Amino acid sequence: MVIIGNGIAGFSAAAAARRLSAESEIVMTSAEAEALYSPCVLPEYISGQIDREKTYVKTFEDYERLRIEPRFGRVVEKVDGVAGRIWLDNGKSVAFERLILALGSRAIEIGEHKPGTFVVKSLRDADALIKHRGGRAVVVGSGAIGIEVAIALRKRGYEVVILEARSRILPLGLDQEAANRIQEILKQNGIDIALNEKAALVMGGTKIEGLKTDRRKLKCDTIVWAIGMKPNVELARSAGIRMGATGGIQVNSRMETNLPGVYACGDCIETQDTVSGKASLNLFWHNANRQGRVAGCNSVGFPSDYPGSENMLNLQVFGRQVVGFGLTVSALKEGGVDPAKISLMEDEKGNTYYRLVFADNACVGAQFINPGREAGLIWGLVRQRKPVDLLMESFGRNEAPSRRAFLTRVKPFFRGRNFVQAA
Repeated sequence: MVIIGNGIAGFSAAAAARRLSAESEIVMTSAEAEALYSPCVLPEYISGQIDREKTYVKTFEDYERLRIEPRFGRVVEKVDGVAGRIWLDNGKSVAFERLILALGSRAIEIGEHKPGTFVVKSLRDADALIKHRGGRAVVVGSGAIGIEVAIALRKRGYEVVILEARSRILPLGLDQEAANRIQEILKQNGIDIALNEKAALVMGGTKIEGLKTDRRKLKCDTIVWAIGMKPNVELARSAGIRMGATGGIQVNSRMETNLPGVYACGDCIETQDTVSGKASLNLFWHNANRQGRVAGCNSVGFPSDYPGSENMLNLQVFGRQVVGFGLTVSALKEGGVDPAKISLMEDEKGNTYYRLVFADNACVGAQFINPGREAGLIWGLVRQRKPVDLLMESFGRNEAPSRRAFLTRVKPFFRGRNFVQAA
């Protein structure tokens, strides 16, 4: 077996395959020479909260223990699914009976990469940003990565501006009301927010002098692009592997591609969103981890199905935990749902806030600031897409004990809460 990619999807695939097949030969290739690390903690590394060693999830001893043969620091240039062989950039080839593509994704940049412009996707990216001696930064994009990197730079003493083309920060995870609260926290901690403003041109030659937007010129010596991720699919496409409508590799529930014996998992694939039911690119660690396990199981003959991916926001903003999952009101309206069928349940007490989103009386999304235990309960409710009124009627003898226990915990959260029509 050959696995291309050493992110969480690739490693999880290898670990699952080894657990179920002691005799399989497992070769793993990676363009990076590093053991598995977590991109999720790179902002903490940049801010100085953790040292470099704390970013690693596995050591090379873990690969040895699992009898994974690493071919790291090598780029795969060609895949031939018919011949069952891959070619590396050193001219050597490796034969396979089963191939797992865990190709990951890359950060999107605008224009030419220049000294002083950065993305934060890899450990090498984080190293470069730490080594850079800047003082005034513009972070373009206000998704989770953009927010976390802005906070990290602020903690390093930078003056920071977040530039967002849309009307609110964290636009894929929060509605306006929740986003406003997070925006205020950022401003209170010295981070400026510029909404409805687009990056146009990086000013300067060998040294960054500023960023021109569609409104003005921002002086800065550091620019971080945080405008999204793009699946790495070029290698797969050149091998004749079919792409999905969203631009990721098309797989079935067993992570199989259209080529026999070739699987794919992680950020490079398109999956079905469990809440919306639509084909999506949900490029998150927890999704990739589970997809890798499914691919690894199926690759050694143990059937396993992937139930679908989940959109999940979870970050810390100056001591506040921000959580969002499922669909926002904005996403529902953009998806063509009749606003009359959308309702809300919203409350705020002290430093805590929640906003639940309902469509056709089913809870389809939630947003929290400093959530309690109820966040996990609501997540279960969102995944079920069960109408709330039917859920409340489900207490009774016909429910399994485990179901009754869940309902007993979740019912008090809804008792006395009022639904309001979404604006």
